Amino acid sequence: MRTSRVLLLALGFGAVASLTHSVPAFAKGRKGGDGAAPAANGEEIDKLKAVKLGDPKAGTFKWQMSPEEVMGLVKQSLEKKYQSRIEGSAQDPGKQQRIRDEMDKEVNAVKKSYIKFEGQKTGLDVSIVGPEFQQNTGEAVLVAKEDIWTRYFFFFENGLYKMFLAFNKDAIEGKSFRDFGKNMEGKYGRAKEVYRDEKVKDGVRHILDHYDWTARGDRLRLIDRSEFYGVYCLVLSDAATQGRADEKRKYTNPEQNNKDSLVEAVTAKDGNERDANDNIIDRITGKEIHKPGDEPKHADIVVPSVGGGKGKATPASDSAPAKESKKKGKGNSATDGLEL
Repeated sequence: MRTSRVLLLALGFGAVASLTHSVPAFAKGRKGGDGAAPAANGEEIDKLKAVKLGDPKAGTFKWQMSPEEVMGLVKQSLEKKYQSRIEGSAQDPGKQQRIRDEMDKEVNAVKKSYIKFEGQKTGLDVSIVGPEFQQNTGEAVLVAKEDIWTRYFFFFENGLYKMFLAFNKDAIEGKSFRDFGKNMEGKYGRAKEVYRDEKVKDGVRHILDHYDWTARGDRLRLIDRSEFYGVYCLVLSDAATQGRADEKRKYTNPEQNNKDSLVEAVTAKDGNERDANDNIIDRITGKEIHKPGDEPKHADIVVPSVGGGKGKATPASDSAPAKESKKKGKGNSATDGLEL
C-alpha cells in the first residue's frame, strides 16, 4: 500500500513537471531561454520619460519624484498645450475665459485622479492596470491623458517608479500584437519575446505574452491588453524599486502571489486523518479541494500623504483632509491633498 502511494505521488509530480502554468508570471521566453532581455535604445527610453512626447527639453519625469513634483510637470505641460489658444483669443475675453476653464478642468481631473491604495475599493482594481499594483503596500497612482496614450504614474513609498502607457485605439491602427511589437522593436531595438502556455479545451496553447527590454537599470515591457480593452501598453519601470515593491507585496499580501495550482494539488494536506495523498489522481485531474485556512492579517501601513506645501509631503496624520476622511471612515483623502 505504501509503495502504491509513493508511485502515485511520483506520477503526480511528473504530471506537474509536464505542464506549464497559464498565469503570465510563469511565462517563459522563447528567444534566449530565461536569459536577460536585450538593451533598449537609450535615446528612445529618454523620450518616454519626457514630459512632452519626443521633446526631452520640455522636462523629464525622473524616478523617485514625489506626486507633487510629477503633478507640477503635468500642469506645466498642460499650460503649454493651451498657451497658443489662450493667446490667440486675447481679443475675445469670453472665449479666452472658456479656454482657461477648459484647461483648469483638465488640470483638476489629473489632480483628482491621485489614489493611494490603502485597502479601499477602486475602479482601478479591475481595470487595465489592475495587475500593476496591490493594496496596503505603499503604492499610489496619478493619471494623465496625453495625445497618443493615457499615462499612469505609479508611486512606491511616495516615489515615482513606474509609468504605464496605454495607447489610444487610434494609435495601434488595428495592428495585431505581433505586428505592433515589430514596430516597437524598430524604435527600441530587438526585444525578448516572452510566451505563456494557456490551457484550452483541446490542450495547451502557446501565446505571445509580452516583449521585454532592459534599459540602464530600467525595464521596458510591451504588453497585450487587447482581449478586454482593445489596446496595447508600454510599461517602463525602475527595476530596483520594482523589486522592493514586489518583496513588500509578498509580505503584505501573501495570498495574492501567483501559485501553481497543480503543485498545490499534489502537496496539499486534506485537513483530516486520512492519508494526504490517497486521492492525488483526482486532485491532479482538477477535482476541487477545499482546504481550511485563516485569512492573513495585514499590519497597518502608514503612507505619507501629499499636500504639505512647498513640494514636500507630510504624514497622513498631519493632513486635515486625512483626519476628516478617517472620521468618516471612507473616501480617499489623498485626492484632495494634492496641492500645487
